[in-house]
Amino acid sequence: MTDWTNRYIDQLENLQTYDDLVNASVMIAAHRRPTIDPSAPAARLEAIAHRVRCRVPHLAGRQAGSTRRGITGLLAHLHEAIFEDLGLGGDGEIALHPDASDLDLVLETGRGLPIACSLAYCAAAERIGLEAFGIDAPGHFLVGVPDIDSTLIIDPFGCGRSLSMDEFSNLVHAYDEEADPEEYLQPAPPAAWLERWLRNLIVASGRCGETHMINQWTTLVEENARVFGKS
Repeated sequence: MTDWTNRYIDQLENLQTYDDLVNASVMIAAHRRPTIDPSAPAARLEAIAHRVRCRVPHLAGRQAGSTRRGITGLLAHLHEAIFEDLGLGGDGEIALHPDASDLDLVLETGRGLPIACSLAYCAAAERIGLEAFGIDAPGHFLVGVPDIDSTLIIDPFGCGRSLSMDEFSNLVHAYDEEADPEEYLQPAPPAAWLERWLRNLIVASGRCGETHMINQWTTLVEENARVFGKS
């Protein structure tokens, strides 16, 4: 039997790309579904990226993500492939179940938590040369895409809806009136992604009756703290 906990710990030592985070999320999911195909999420993400490359071959492999025209073109076709073709997004019901944190199932069904939808978006964007990063905002995980002179704020859970800075500020201030929204517009580090991912699973497992999994998720949280040096 595969030791998914040790495989997860090994993955923590190598989190350089969003594809690495995808692999870590698969190791997490495998604790609930030991028969998961570890390569399936990456294959689904590559299929999304392939659709985009086929639609805009003139942008493929030319550092198009560094020009405003290139960013606009890649964004439009990525959104078509991931939100229209795949139907990525979320709803209230799915948020109550651990399946919403299983990236393999999220990419199969299109339904998942904000953080899972955001990882799918960032990992697909990475594959087509478009810079994107996770935004660990209070109450709602989002994605930022650097434009030439600003940051586009995208809600993958909301089917790719763009947020204005005022909307983002209101979201942050709803949780903390004194917070500076600009401080949240920084790339979330791998530790923040995985901490939030596992905390979501702890809550969802308790809600849906999978209480036998809570100790496992807590163990992985403790491993994160050990590896990332958090107390």
